[in-house]
Amino acid sequence: MLKVVVVSTDAVLGTIELTEAGELRGSSPDVQDMIDTMARSRRASPQEAFEGLTFWSNGYVKVVPVED
Repeated sequence: MLKVVVVSTDAVLGTIELTEAGELRGSSPDVQDMIDTMARSRRASPQEAFEGLTFWSNGYVKVVPVED
């Protein structure tokens, strides 16, 4: 599982999960829209999109693994 974090405040906006069924699931509509847009623009499979989002940042938000 990944978490989406605001760079300036470290506030967590939501999470991204790659389900056992191979689907990407965002914890909020905004997070879901972000991952759907990224996957569509890169023509990526859910697995490829999940891997591509790991440690991704646009300077405003970053995507990092959830620490156990």
